[in-house]
Amino acid sequence: DDNNVIGLVTYKEVAAAKQRLWNKEQKRLRQEAREAAEASSKTDPNKPSDNSNFHRKGANASRDRKLGSALKGWMKQHVRIIEASTTMAEAEMVLLENDVGCIPVVADGSKQLVGMVTRTDLLRQHQYYPTLH
Repeated sequence: DDNNVIGLVTYKEVAAAKQRLWNKEQKRLRQEAREAAEASSKTDPNKPSDNSNFHRKGANASRDRKLGSALKGWMKQHVRIIEASTTMAEAEMVLLENDVGCIPVVADGSKQLVGMVTRTDLLRQHQYYPTLH
């Protein structure tokens, strides 16, 4: 209700989180395959084991559960913010120094979100208002 900034989710965070999930899932599948191979060799070494359906079901359930997890687990929680009174030149410096694509803009003296400034905003500003720099 307060619209306070508590974190930020960008494409970078989502892509990195999805990659971590995929890596974890692949590791789990390799481990399960090793365990199944060991178990089948102990019971009947001449009988091939088909655990592929089991692995697919486990992989899908795990992926669905992870992708449906709380947003808090995906977001960047320590976010640099700027106040609404910040100049575009100062915002540009913050974007470049922190190597980020966007910065939440908050009301002066609070953490209440009032907008976002992106690199695209800065490019447009340079294109349409070149005399400001």
